[in-house]
Amino acid sequence: MERVRLADIEDVAAVKRIVDSNRNAFGFVLKARLEGLARQHELLVKEHDGQIVGFITFHHRRDGWTTIHELCVSEEFQGNGVGRVLVEEVIQQARSAGQKGVRLKCPIDLPSNGFYARLGFNRVSIEDSRDGRRALAVWEKRIEHVHQRPPVFYLSLTHSASEIRQIMRLWLESGDPRNPFANVIFTPLFTQPAAIKTIRELKEQQGCTVIFDSGGYQVQAGKIAYEQLFGKLLQFYREHAWADWYVLPDRVPHSKDGDAEVEMKVRDTIDFARLFVRMMGASFAERALGVVHGRTEEQMRRCVLAYAEMGLRYIGFGSFGTSGPNGTVNLVSQKSLKLLKVVRSLANEYGLHLHIFGIGSPSHLVRLGEAGIVPTSLDSAGWWKAGGFGNIFFPGGKQLHITAVSSPETTLSGIAVQKHRSNHDCPFCSDLKLLRRRRIMRVLHNLVAMMDTYDRIWEAQH
Repeated sequence: MERVRLADIEDVAAVKRIVDSNRNAFGFVLKARLEGLARQHELLVKEHDGQIVGFITFHHRRDGWTTIHELCVSEEFQGNGVGRVLVEEVIQQARSAGQKGVRLKCPIDLPSNGFYARLGFNRVSIEDSRDGRRALAVWEKRIEHVHQRPPVFYLSLTHSASEIRQIMRLWLESGDPRNPFANVIFTPLFTQPAAIKTIRELKEQQGCTVIFDSGGYQVQAGKIAYEQLFGKLLQFYREHAWADWYVLPDRVPHSKDGDAEVEMKVRDTIDFARLFVRMMGASFAERALGVVHGRTEEQMRRCVLAYAEMGLRYIGFGSFGTSGPNGTVNLVSQKSLKLLKVVRSLANEYGLHLHIFGIGSPSHLVRLGEAGIVPTSLDSAGWWKAGGFGNIFFPGGKQLHITAVSSPETTLSGIAVQKHRSNHDCPFCSDLKLLRRRRIMRVLHNLVAMMDTYDRIWEAQH
């Protein structure tokens, strides 16, 4: 297996052997320094069949430049392009970090200067020798940042056929040119056959992209045992080959779970996912979506590595904190954002698509935007749930419970003030009395608010 990845502490011994075999070029490098670089995610290694054959160290400076310090390849692998892929990965890391370029210094009399020139670096200066040392050529390569595509918004439609048809009809009548039904995610094991038929017709007639969700949420809520879910899901996926992506069965940790229980659920998620893929057949891995769970960076890394080794191309983050009945409401905390950034970096490292499950409200979208996290896709059922419980959103995150007047904000005049503050208006909230009385109006208003927030965040960033 060939790959470049961020080093773990366990890799330091192999890196130390490589650098010690090139002591004439690097001098004596302390093992503790290499361990520090690994902890800071500033050490990349190149693997060949499980053997580390090269490494590179780098640092993202606050002035916007990423600096390369050491680059070394095992003697038997020199001339095989190992150095090139290591440098290219540093450039990719710098691009992902928003850096403006990569710089390095190389003794002017070494042939390595030609290597950097061939990689597109420009020699910008020469540092005169000091204390008898050789002069250094300073090389840099500026990064052209390509605008990332906005994440694909998947609409959660685990509802009855009549409800799905109703919201589709009302949306069409609203005149909104956007199509929230272009990408759909639903949980088939907890969806009525008539609704499944409706979604399949939507795919066949309008070409929408469909994700089958596993039902891990229902396990988390105590509606089904995990082992029972595994068997039912296996049977359903075998009988329905028309989805674009299939979420693997996962054991979702609760916020109230202890560390030992979380670790058990992470292991079960990985082990049963591996078994599920094997039972579905080799080609299934290309359409499977593995869910990443855990509370630590190590658990995140273990999940992502396992899915990469299974041959998956898509992973999903579901490790938000939870609240509410049975821990069914996702919370976007600082800790979950930190873990999500780790998963985003790992997905880039392994060339995987990243989906984010369960964006509950516009405020969650705002926090993702502020954190600079751009996944491949995300989904939301919060617009429907909130409307059903009498809550409405406004773009930017404001949420009000309006079915009962409990504060000045929830009076009709208070709601009107929030509409004005958020510069929001849609056909579903034009009649505030109707919005208060009818659940379907609140649901569709929330969908518009969610999509407006999404659009505003993306337009602001690009």
